[in-house]
Amino acid sequence: MNITSKTLMINVEHNLTIGTNDAITLDVIHQVCLYENNDGSIGCDIDLINFDNIKFLGISIENGYSGFRDFKDQMLKFGINVDELVDEECVGIITNKDIIELKSMFK
Repeated sequence: MNITSKTLMINVEHNLTIGTNDAITLDVIHQVCLYENNDGSIGCDIDLINFDNIKFLGISIENGYSGFRDFKDQMLKFGINVDELVDEECVGIITNKDIIELKSMFK
């Protein structure tokens, strides 16, 4: 067997609270893809892939993705873009220190 390259996929979960009085709470799941470059260095890509345990004012949003989509559509009618709020909260959620730690798992 000849291994020509390596890739490691890791899912990382963070709990977010958005708005005053924690109006929206949810877990965001990022997928971190570490891969070996041709020069031997380790590259890294991070993508937001899923949401879980979504609550609005303490009430669970049920029905999986479709329930969350319907919730986001309702909030848009009030002028609140949940996607933008989540994106803002996710900025810097995975730090350089975290990436260095994940890269150490790659070896």
